[in-house]
Amino acid sequence: MANDGITPPEGFNAGARTYDDAVRHNIAGSDRLIMSLPGGEYATVLDVACGTGWTSAAMLRRFPVRRIVGVDASQGMLDQFAAKLGTEFPDVAVELRNEDVMRMGVPDGAFDAVLCAMALHWFPDKTGAVAQMARAVRPGGVLAILTIGRGGEEAWRQVLVDVGAPPEWTGWFAQNQRDEGEMDADLRAAGMEPLDVWMERRRRHADPDAFMARTRAVAGHLLRNPPGGFSELDQRIERGLHDAAGPDGFAYEYSKLYAVARRPEA
Repeated sequence: MANDGITPPEGFNAGARTYDDAVRHNIAGSDRLIMSLPGGEYATVLDVACGTGWTSAAMLRRFPVRRIVGVDASQGMLDQFAAKLGTEFPDVAVELRNEDVMRMGVPDGAFDAVLCAMALHWFPDKTGAVAQMARAVRPGGVLAILTIGRGGEEAWRQVLVDVGAPPEWTGWFAQNQRDEGEMDADLRAAGMEPLDVWMERRRRHADPDAFMARTRAVAGHLLRNPPGGFSELDQRIERGLHDAAGPDGFAYEYSKLYAVARRPEA
């Protein structure tokens, strides 16, 4: 998970070791994103907000990648990335950079593929972030993005409203979700040619404790939990999830937005 230049990465550092267990649906989404890429040669790959490396791992399982550069603002996530890819893919050259998306020190036009999975929604300047990622794509190369789609999550937002969560929680959805048209416009503004932009919407039932564990993994920096404990806000949200749950658990709808684009040949 990425940092936006404002959001501190400490929450992601603390949860890096258990992050994958909490976000298995995101990992499955990354697999679908990689499978949607057109066939081709992807020798050099940039993974932006790479987290623990599951998107890069999916890329390596499909294509004979020779070099991967992973960028993330959380050093804890990068440490997990290094351990994971070093064990499973020892012959791949890996460079890890503890950097923010808006200040990546990677050269322009240097990568066959640039990936960004489940992180764009954390960047305040989404249009600017897409442009920063696109500048690193070589002519003929691709940019692939997975983020939170607009719509859905009303049940989750209502829980936050009911427990009196602050505006950074209740207003997060309208501010950070994206739809197909917005993504298409950002890609074109960055000089990319959209190949496929689509939305998946799902209805799920989750154990309230499992949903809370996922929330702590992906939004721990907003909960502001003290070391070894839970904030008052954390406890209110946890109680709210249990209150909203039915016999099948907490029911909610969730949308994911996918995009694949190509940089036109010069």
